[in-house]
Amino acid sequence: MELTERLAQVAQGIEAKVHRYVVDNRIRLDTFFFAYDRLRHRHITRAQFLRALNMAMNNSLILSREEELALFAKYSRDDTMVNYRDFSDTCTKIQRGLETTPLEPVWFEQLIDNHPRNRLPPKDEQYFDQVLLPKLQQIAREQGFVVKMSFMDFDFNRNGCVTKGQFLRGLPDKYQIACTAYEIQVLCEKYKQADLYGKYNDVCYHALHIDVACSDPALTLPDGLKDEDYRKNKPGRIPVLSELERKIRAVSRERRLLMCPFFDDYDRLHSGYVTQNNFARVCCTLGLDYFHEELITLGKLYQSEEHKDKWVNYKAFAAEMETPADSIRSILQDLFDRLRREYSARGAPGLHGLLSAFSLVESGGRGKVKLEDFKSVLPQCGISVSRAEMDALFAHFGVGGGSVDYIGFVGEVRGCLNRIRKAMIVDAFKYLTNQVGHVDMQALSERLNPAWHPQVMAGQMAPRLVMDDMVEGTDLMRTGTFRIEDFCDYWSFIGHHLSDADLEKCARNMAA
Repeated sequence: MELTERLAQVAQGIEAKVHRYVVDNRIRLDTFFFAYDRLRHRHITRAQFLRALNMAMNNSLILSREEELALFAKYSRDDTMVNYRDFSDTCTKIQRGLETTPLEPVWFEQLIDNHPRNRLPPKDEQYFDQVLLPKLQQIAREQGFVVKMSFMDFDFNRNGCVTKGQFLRGLPDKYQIACTAYEIQVLCEKYKQADLYGKYNDVCYHALHIDVACSDPALTLPDGLKDEDYRKNKPGRIPVLSELERKIRAVSRERRLLMCPFFDDYDRLHSGYVTQNNFARVCCTLGLDYFHEELITLGKLYQSEEHKDKWVNYKAFAAEMETPADSIRSILQDLFDRLRREYSARGAPGLHGLLSAFSLVESGGRGKVKLEDFKSVLPQCGISVSRAEMDALFAHFGVGGGSVDYIGFVGEVRGCLNRIRKAMIVDAFKYLTNQVGHVDMQALSERLNPAWHPQVMAGQMAPRLVMDDMVEGTDLMRTGTFRIEDFCDYWSFIGHHLSDADLEKCARNMAA
């Protein structure tokens, strides 16, 4: 037993040495054994195994008799033939057949990018990060190609590297046209790699592929966005549509437009994103050209937060515009739009009145009431709903067991901001927001100008009540924490009737 354990430890030590040499020199180990395995049955003789291993290690690995016996004990069959395939997989950290064993953990070394990048001079490094790399990403997404596929014919060893001449020859045509000689030189310097002889004659094209593609969800494979991600009635927040979105949705319903096929012509990778210009072009093709400059604003509403160049998420736009009028999403949007108009005149006390009415009949878990109690509370609070609206409410806020999430319901009455309006509020109150995303209400009260509160301007609230209303409207559950997300929702509640320009004016003057 002790001898077996000793041989296993010796074999692991040899595997570690071979692994380090293979990683440092980027060697495809199994190719050295193929010459002796003409039938490709993954086994060769012991003499052939030692000879091929010596060639792969460039005569740098000298094995003792004990080390040879340790390798043969682990990888040999009864007929003394050695399984070089298992040895190569162990040393190179390759896992085969993962599709048949999906629950098997993946080795960490296969998850990381071990291709180093060279540090350029500060001026060149800044130019690469800010100008060259975004340009390469833009071209790759517009043309719909994967960078590494242009170099695969040159990379026989599949180590991610080619010579400098092969790199320049395999560089995609669109890159060669768009890049200057200086930019191509920057690429070569950034990704050059030392070969087996210590000379920098190789260029790592795979590192270029990772930098161009993997930092951008629209360039990764498989597709970044799936159609099922935009189910019409999926649970979540009920977006507050702007007047422009409602106009275009009405046109889409009237003409029964199917928008996605028109965008697919400009989305060659089927990623779900198109440029702002292509988005406006498709909208004009759909007969929306009379909106003119409003199409730019519409595109900004659906810009991606993940992309540096803010491409438009046309799948989300199409899913929202094509939503039928009798769907749960549309019914709830119209219902909450009406409730928001009614309750905004009452201010935050109206929201807390709703919460108090539900809490009196609360049963079971926190924040849940029975459906019958939910139906009885709504008329008491002055809310009348139709049968279709009640069915939609239960379908969206039902939590099982015949219960309804009333906290989520009150939160939707308060509403939420679209990305443009949220950016306005966050920027206006950024000096009052700490690093963890909480608003300092004490600092806000010291510099607050209540005259610019929308309800004060409408004559619905006295200036002395503004600060209390903001506190109560932001922290509905009275936890003592004021998150910026809840603060933005409060502004959706009090400013739903304002235009974007008026909302920004009120917010900036209040925080001045």
